[in-house]
Amino acid sequence: MKRLFFISLVPAVLFFFSCGQKNVQEEEVIEIEHYAKDHRWYYFTSDGFEAVSLPQKSGISSLKPWTETLRISDANTSLDSQGFMVVNRLGILLFSGKGEPVLIRDKNLFADSTAGGLVFSDNTAYFSLTRNSFFNEDAGKKTENGDRPYLIRISDANKMLYPAVTYGDLSLASGEEVTGNYFDGSSWLASIKKTENNRSEFRYIEWKPSAVLSSLLPTTSGGKVRLEDSNESTFRYANTMEKYSKSPLRLRELLKSIPEDFNFSVTVKDAGGVSPRFYENITGSGTTSANAIISDRWICCIFADGTSYFNGALSNRSILNRGKNVAFRLPKLPKNYIYSSFCVSGGFMIVSWEESDFYKTGRSGFLVVDLANIFYNELPALKG
Repeated sequence: MKRLFFISLVPAVLFFFSCGQKNVQEEEVIEIEHYAKDHRWYYFTSDGFEAVSLPQKSGISSLKPWTETLRISDANTSLDSQGFMVVNRLGILLFSGKGEPVLIRDKNLFADSTAGGLVFSDNTAYFSLTRNSFFNEDAGKKTENGDRPYLIRISDANKMLYPAVTYGDLSLASGEEVTGNYFDGSSWLASIKKTENNRSEFRYIEWKPSAVLSSLLPTTSGGKVRLEDSNESTFRYANTMEKYSKSPLRLRELLKSIPEDFNFSVTVKDAGGVSPRFYENITGSGTTSANAIISDRWICCIFADGTSYFNGALSNRSILNRGKNVAFRLPKLPKNYIYSSFCVSGGFMIVSWEESDFYKTGRSGFLVVDLANIFYNELPALKG
């Protein structure tokens, strides 16, 4: 029987082999095997989630547009090390330092809307609800906005979801939909789309709550938010893909073993922070996506194929590997499956996985990895 975990001196990024890259800096890489005891697979069902031995053995799920199907659309870690995952069409997964999550459900909120845009304000988590009129045939028929929830507060204390801002608060006309957001910690930008007679028009707004966001009532009322007109250039600038050379220094230090000519894009979030930033390193055709979270005590980046990098210390633990980067690979996924958003809670890392076909998603779920046991018990040398 093979060992559960082993360290070998191999190129730091697995997909460099297929790309024909040479002269890759070598470093120790932790290999996590499919049947190791320190990780567990889960897949989503229509009313929750179930454990499964491997992703490809989960229940069959037909491919649907990503806005309309069960999948983890966003994730992040709060300042107090709680993990939050937004599951489209289902609810919120909350991890409180343990491997088993709590599922917060609200059928009325998630029934016919796309959930995403996870952000934090005063260390309270929020997400937004939209409808995609291109993929959702019913979106155009549901034209009244009024008290329809737009921004939702996640209460980790009592495991409840509370609407904070409505579409009526944003003064959206009948048939208008929010198609994108950006929160900088103070104000919000939103792009608004209206389609009539097969013609779409966009406008842009900036808004701020008139009181503490967590104190806002769930119904539409005058004066809840302060609205201003914005423009396309302002919105696009906030959500633009910047050059990787402009990314945070801690991220560049973490990924310094990656060759300069390797093409990738990375979504970067601050733990307990605002909307993400986007960076790309493009020198040729083809690109690989990655997600990164920067915390005060650690930084982690996970590529779509499971190649991962970590630096720092897990909650209430010592700094790993004498402050050097730790590289590890998550179990290899089947063809057309990818890893995506993730969070870290206590000693656990939780990573979303999904079956992906262009803009459609099939099977989906999450992988829970006991990083604390791997890093501090299975591989005690990393503590030195």
